[in-house]
Amino acid sequence: IKAPESINSALCITSRQYDSRARVQYPVQSRNWIEQGKSEIMDRDWRLLVLGATAAGLVTASSFYLGYRFGKYRARFQPRYRSDGFGKSYETQLQPLSAYVTRHNTENAVLSQLRALSLEHQYGEMTSPVEVGKLLTILVKSLNSKKVIDIGVFTGCSAFAMALGLPDGCQVVACDISDEYTSLGKPYWEEGGVSDKIDLRLQPATKTLQELIDGGESGTYDLLFIDADKPNYGKYYELGLQLLRTGGLVVVDNALWDGRVANPQVQDPNTTAIRKLNETMKRDTRVEFVLLKIADGIAIAQKLPPWE
Repeated sequence: IKAPESINSALCITSRQYDSRARVQYPVQSRNWIEQGKSEIMDRDWRLLVLGATAAGLVTASSFYLGYRFGKYRARFQPRYRSDGFGKSYETQLQPLSAYVTRHNTENAVLSQLRALSLEHQYGEMTSPVEVGKLLTILVKSLNSKKVIDIGVFTGCSAFAMALGLPDGCQVVACDISDEYTSLGKPYWEEGGVSDKIDLRLQPATKTLQELIDGGESGTYDLLFIDADKPNYGKYYELGLQLLRTGGLVVVDNALWDGRVANPQVQDPNTTAIRKLNETMKRDTRVEFVLLKIADGIAIAQKLPPWE
């Protein structure tokens, strides 16, 4: 380890302070004094360095904690601007065609405000893009839906979008486990006039789906949107399919998972779960299936009559 320049300078000054005659008359003792001086100075300087580094670490850690706890300095999600045109619209804005598509996908003004707020959140990447929200609204309307399910609410953009497609008196069963995140969307649901259409269930989605089945609601829902924890995608699909009526739709977000599903070397639990569900839906004789390169991938399965 190379000693700091300040230590070397101090050693030179110290050595000059020793009387030259003493070094001649007592060579051994002089060397001992010099070595002792070196040791004391190095010990002192390294102790100061360690103390300084420790103090800096504590200040940094405290700043991060306070920033996270109180939000003032919380790190915000920064969209990854992709140039290949693949991904959610807010990730591909440098691509002229993606920017063109974004400009032509207008949406409800209050929902747009909620989406903007969501993208400022530290987990903003969980926000569904405008093109997915518009697709959900259109699908809900096209099916003349009365009852739909949203699995994975986050701040509620997808639930809001589906509620816009429902007639008065109909409901989105919105499944999530976070009161913190869903509470961000509630004022916007109220302002947008859809809060009475959103039935928020704060518990594991598998439990909510099973309760609906046990309550005799199998075969009565029109659409199921899945955008939650990936390892449970398969369970959501199977339970949701029981709740769908014939002709109803399962819509799965993140079905291409940033392209990782096409890379056989990627074997993490999320990617593996999405691949497995895509294969399941492809081979499932109970549904008509299509996989679309929209946003981060949209998979749609339509429930067929039993005899098909």
